[in-house]
Amino acid sequence: MARVATEDKRLVRDTNSRAVINTDRTAFTMYKARREHDKKANDIANDVANLKQDMYEIKQMLHSIIRGTDG
Repeated sequence: MARVATEDKRLVRDTNSRAVINTDRTAFTMYKARREHDKKANDIANDVANLKQDMYEIKQMLHSIIRGTDG
């Protein structure tokens, strides 16, 4: 696979596929770290939503128990 330099030193062009390839490893590492951070944040948001739903269900059960003993 032969590569040809482009005007941007971070990019090269593959002569077979004509694809432009980013060779900036620092940017790629930062991208992976950002993606992992975003995934963790999304997981936490989902956990919070699940906890809210669980609390709502527990609250409804408690109301049902209270109404059952009063009525």
